[in-house]
Amino acid sequence: MAAVDPGDDDIERFIVRHYRYDPQRRERRHLVVAAFDNEPEFRACMDNVRDEIKARRGRGEPVDPGEHASGVAHEPGYLRRAANGHLVSRAIRHGVTGSWIGQLELPSNMSVARAERRVAHPAEPDTAPHGSS
Repeated sequence: MAAVDPGDDDIERFIVRHYRYDPQRRERRHLVVAAFDNEPEFRACMDNVRDEIKARRGRGEPVDPGEHASGVAHEPGYLRRAANGHLVSRAIRHGVTGSWIGQLELPSNMSVARAERRVAHPAEPDTAPHGSS
């Protein structure tokens, strides 16, 4: 199996994760097992993790009921777009705006819209319709 770096944002990668207890952080979380550049190797690795969990359960070892294998596919640029999305969210939360926000490539589940209200200049005559008196 040809493993790749799960953080290599230049390629499409299939990432195998194992949801289990992490003793270093003292919490249950998804831990990356491996990443592959093709789906068949990804599926084979995920099956191996599932088989290992099933074998431990079969031997009577204590296995968390929520422990499982899962996977995710990341397309090229996924991490960059996610970072841009976090940046835009933080900027908006802090009241920062500007045309630069619309120039960033964002994740597919995020968009930015800008609304402007035209305020009449004091020297311009008011052309809005008035009620009849």
